[in-house]
Amino acid sequence: MTIEEFAVELEKIYGDNLKSIVAYGASINDAKKENFRDLNIFCVLTDPSPVLLVKSNKLVRRWVKKGNNPPHFFGPRHIETSLDVFPMEFMEIKENHRLLAGTDPLKNLNVDIKNLRHECESELKGKLIHLRTFYAGHCNKPGMIASAMIDSLPAILAGFRAALRLIGEKPPPDPKSVIELLAIRTEVNAEVFFDLISAREGLGLKPRGDDALLMFERYLKEISLVAEFVDKMDGQDKR
Repeated sequence: MTIEEFAVELEKIYGDNLKSIVAYGASINDAKKENFRDLNIFCVLTDPSPVLLVKSNKLVRRWVKKGNNPPHFFGPRHIETSLDVFPMEFMEIKENHRLLAGTDPLKNLNVDIKNLRHECESELKGKLIHLRTFYAGHCNKPGMIASAMIDSLPAILAGFRAALRLIGEKPPPDPKSVIELLAIRTEVNAEVFFDLISAREGLGLKPRGDDALLMFERYLKEISLVAEFVDKMDGQDKR
């Protein structure tokens, strides 16, 4: 079942109660991509109450059983009233989405730059705390440390893309270009991120032993530099 077929089935189930169906993700506009397991779908209902949600239970279970991510259900004003707490997420969705049915709820999206800066700083500093805590408990297992870096990379890159938006740059579509542009605009060293991106994409070796521990130290140092860069923008519109 394709995302378009899934959307059609949702339309049949909800009828007039369905306002929008949106698919989103970094590869949403990649015509060569044959599976959509890295993509997400959200639909806007007139009232996302249990009474309506239960109607799509069988369809959602069938969709998830195929290996897809479960859809998210929003109310009519969910996006509008959540921009102050999730500006990073909704800006990411706006830049990489496809309208499958109804009206586009992201068309007139406007994010307050202060809210974006706050979430960007919070996310980067939160990931630093998590990574340090993980290291304290698992530094005797370099393989787990290497996996933690690779697994955390998408969230870190999301923070980096937000940092670029804060300085008026449109984030490039691919991860390495994001790092390259950020390195130009800040003092961050791109090398450690390039190595981890290659490992995550299967184009390079996963760090092992002492190399993994040394890379972790560099990884945290560079993330900290970006977090400090964002922190210094408090109260300033750098765009």
